[in-house]
Amino acid sequence: MASFTSGKLHVIGGGLAGAALATQLAEDGVEVHLYDEGEPFESRWTRGMQTAPESHKTSEPEIFYDPDGLVADYFARWPEIPAKLVRPAHCVMGLKRGRRKPAIITLDQGVSRALIARRLGVLARIYTMIDFWRQRYGNEENRVEAAASFGDFDSDEHAHKPGTYHRDALAVLAEVLFSIPAHKCSSTLLARVLLPKAGAVVARSHEPVFSAIDPIILNDIALPTLRERFLAAGGKIMARTRLGDIDSTSEYATDLLFNDDIQVMINPSDAVVLALHPKPLCNAVPDIGIPPAPARRQTVAYELRRPFAEPLCLFVSDDLVRAIYCHRRHIQVSLNSSFHLPADGTIEQLVDRIWQRCVWLCNQYLNLDLQARAQNVQGAEHPNFSFIDAEAPFPEFTPGHAALRNRLKTPWKNLFLCGDSFPVDSAPGPAALFASVKQVRQQVLAYLKE
Repeated sequence: MASFTSGKLHVIGGGLAGAALATQLAEDGVEVHLYDEGEPFESRWTRGMQTAPESHKTSEPEIFYDPDGLVADYFARWPEIPAKLVRPAHCVMGLKRGRRKPAIITLDQGVSRALIARRLGVLARIYTMIDFWRQRYGNEENRVEAAASFGDFDSDEHAHKPGTYHRDALAVLAEVLFSIPAHKCSSTLLARVLLPKAGAVVARSHEPVFSAIDPIILNDIALPTLRERFLAAGGKIMARTRLGDIDSTSEYATDLLFNDDIQVMINPSDAVVLALHPKPLCNAVPDIGIPPAPARRQTVAYELRRPFAEPLCLFVSDDLVRAIYCHRRHIQVSLNSSFHLPADGTIEQLVDRIWQRCVWLCNQYLNLDLQARAQNVQGAEHPNFSFIDAEAPFPEFTPGHAALRNRLKTPWKNLFLCGDSFPVDSAPGPAALFASVKQVRQQVLAYLKE
């Protein structure tokens, strides 16, 4: 069995989280070994790193929730990476409840702030604010109430149903931000992520809290730049090494065992970071306790004739469509999690139905004419399309596991976890990923200095 000399830090997983952490720590002066079952510094992040709709490896597009600007701050340290890699995104929420007039909320200044600000009167705003705080500190088992489902976008079938735009908004955001059905999402978790600090509610000016990351710039410029920086700082890459198991004592990880008969011995003074997706993570360290049960998100992508100047995003309370993302020459439509694709050969009718719904919704809420941008397939009413049906890597958001995030501990002192599944108070996505990178960097540096 081959053996390699141990370094100071071993990062397992060369995706976006592992690559970002390894590069930063290498430039901090730490000796870093980066291992991956494929090639490190390749974009394999399952939430939105696609360059064309033909890619079936994504579940959500490029627009994400990042109120603290963590993603832009990370890449800003390298002048070779264009600043337009991460840009503010214009987001709108369109909510409808029976015969009520649709509420159109612009989310660029914050989700809960927008929901509070739209209430008429000081008392109504205070009540909504208190309701958010009550949910934030409530029971983790309280689930988000699902929004009413409509058979058609102008149906009044559920007009008699009780409810508020507030509850509709929580249901939509649970599905869009967490990629799971609303009724499976803890309302406490959602309120904890979305609720701003008291000062942010009354502040007069705000930075946009939704951003868009350009996957082409990421793949073609940002990731190669990180790789060059990592190697220049003395980092070592071990490609095509798939982790099989970890040996340990009661307190420390002692050996990394790879499937190609490679063994790496770990000293107690060294650190190990696992930047893996849930399933291989649980296979390597069963004691972590997160079952590999990620949610799924169905998305249909349409190819357009004219590009969009800026990223646009629409969240809607609808029985068919939950989110519409407009980026470059494509729109990606996230379908309602309760909707299932038919298996009887009527896919063309379904695609046309989704397209017509998107045309109406974008015209209603964004004042955007999609038909003028479309180049329809010959003999069809819709543009070229493809379906994306992928796993969303957030298993801890399934019922019963929201509270586990607050109690999650690794079994050994020299083992750390990195990725968008682990920051407790961050919405899943790139912001959570870079929040984790920032947190783990501090933990590793503190450990290596002991």
